[in-house]
Amino acid sequence: MAQATLSFSGFSREDAADAEGQFEQANAHLKPAWRVVPEAEAHVLIIDMDSMYGHLGWLKAQGTGKVTVGLTTSARSEADHTLTRPLDAGALFDVLTQIAARLDQEPKQVLETLISPADVIAARTTGQQPAMPARVTGRQAALAVGPRATRLHDFLAPDRLAGPVRLVREGAPELALDPARQIYTGSATLKPLLPLVEGEVRDGEWIAISGDQFDQIAARTGGAQPYMRLLWLCGLYAGRGLLLPDFSPNGRYKLSKWPQTEREFPKHFRIATVMMKGPSPLTPLSDASGASLAELTDYVNAGLLTGVVLVDGAPPAEATVARACALLAKLG
Repeated sequence: MAQATLSFSGFSREDAADAEGQFEQANAHLKPAWRVVPEAEAHVLIIDMDSMYGHLGWLKAQGTGKVTVGLTTSARSEADHTLTRPLDAGALFDVLTQIAARLDQEPKQVLETLISPADVIAARTTGQQPAMPARVTGRQAALAVGPRATRLHDFLAPDRLAGPVRLVREGAPELALDPARQIYTGSATLKPLLPLVEGEVRDGEWIAISGDQFDQIAARTGGAQPYMRLLWLCGLYAGRGLLLPDFSPNGRYKLSKWPQTEREFPKHFRIATVMMKGPSPLTPLSDASGASLAELTDYVNAGLLTGVVLVDGAPPAEATVARACALLAKLG
């Protein structure tokens, strides 16, 4: 079966090794056997839904026609199929068998499972053919001509907004910004805001509010937070494994103080522990912490933006909203 291909997404190095071992046990009894391929070429993604990178991988997979299998400590997940931790070869065998049976359907039936139900209903009532799902080639899409899409961090820049605003979007908490006070509110934690950080945010989505309305939103959503905290999250995602411009991977990076974000991103604990010991280039830091080089680089980017990462022994950079936004703008 040509479509029996899968990839693992969002796993740490140790968890990926364990997951691949369980897969090998399950795959020994699957007929036909499945193949592990690069993520862009895989029909099925097995995703660590408990990690930030896994959640981003799940978001990226939406609309591509890929089947998602979420591994989590919870009883359910947003993925098409859910496996509970710790991963068991027998449970993985059962899920892949179910997916294989689906892939063996007639082509027309498979097509309808990859198209949204609303499109299928519209096609049956209007006679028009629904749009085909996006073709996954593994190649980077051509860059659009014209200005880049605006991101959340663009609206955090000084003088970008005239006054308090709020943004309401399905799948994310209500977000309110107060540019005069450089504070935001809507979520006491960072992870729920990832859908807003990950994609485009348009000018027309913002709704002007008063300062009193901002305070009312803050009162019911856990209080206000400084812009710099939100910019840390933007910095963690914006580079996608690429270091901020003007910095060298051969530079020596060190944390100036212990961060608080490891409570929400527990995998950062190991990175922070290593970076507190002494300055080092990125690759040795990645090796010592067990994080991938991309994960380590994203973490360093967030620290550079917020002034908690030192470079080559220099004093901490002044942590201002203007400086952080200017650096993020270089990443696009």
